[in-house]
Amino acid sequence: MRRARINMLDIKEALGKIYAAVEPTMKQAGMSVVFPEGIEKGEAPVAKGDNGVGYRLDFKGEASAVAIKHFDMKLTFEISTTSDGEGNFTDYKEVSVSLLDPETSDDKDIRSISGEISDTVMSRFCKKDAPQKTKAPKTVSKAAARSGSVYYDANTLASRLTSSLYSQYRAAYNENIAKYGEFLPEDFFAQGCGDAVMDTIRRNDPTEMKKLFNILNEIYPDATNETQSVIAVTLLGQLGADQQLLANCCDYMCDDLMGPVIKVNKYLHSARGKKAQAKLKNPPIYKPKREKRPGLMQRMMSASQQQQSNLNNR
Repeated sequence: MRRARINMLDIKEALGKIYAAVEPTMKQAGMSVVFPEGIEKGEAPVAKGDNGVGYRLDFKGEASAVAIKHFDMKLTFEISTTSDGEGNFTDYKEVSVSLLDPETSDDKDIRSISGEISDTVMSRFCKKDAPQKTKAPKTVSKAAARSGSVYYDANTLASRLTSSLYSQYRAAYNENIAKYGEFLPEDFFAQGCGDAVMDTIRRNDPTEMKKLFNILNEIYPDATNETQSVIAVTLLGQLGADQQLLANCCDYMCDDLMGPVIKVNKYLHSARGKKAQAKLKNPPIYKPKREKRPGLMQRMMSASQQQQSNLNNR
């Protein structure tokens, strides 16, 4: 699958995406973005670089500041803890340098750079709570799925794939759970395991293909809707209009899986499917689940029970 390129004139847009990704972490670290003069509402706070060359993003707090600069195909991340007492920071120290070539870089590179910056800020400036080991979610057994008592979930799919075929991504699977406190399939498969599935299909080695589709064929019919979507869209939706790759899969796919995969690829690679394709390449930034507030009926029942309890206690 070809990855969307950033055009030469889109470096400001790339920095805007980096800003959106790292801003929550900067806020947690007590730093706010510095809005350049002339920036309109809703526009990314990207300023001209040093001496008017390149571009930069700046964040400042009471005791620290960071600068993210792009010039000559390179993106540098700098930190300063030296202040003149009037909100001006000096003596910035270069922490990391990343290649961000507008000719070859893409959204995956932007996500990688954003993640590295956020991790650095978290480790240096955010309060560290006592480490808590995240317990890995339980996987669904074959017997339980066949009994109909439970359905295969995306966590079970990832666990099976990284145990049987792609052991190089087992650490990333564990890190995904530790980072979010739950398993996020779109984030995990976008980090490389999805590409590994496509590499297997391109090689079309019979042994590898049998292992891969034994897992997919077993899980798909008895899976949750989300897990079926991960298989048919996130993983196999990358086949596109390549009839040879699709033919490679058709030799191994079960009937339950073949129909949806063909329909998904036909849609994704049509004019109407472009928006969905873009969303697959840029999954939304993770937001923790909000605690559900009780509904009106629950609040009324609770109030009624409290009133009855007060009457009984008189």
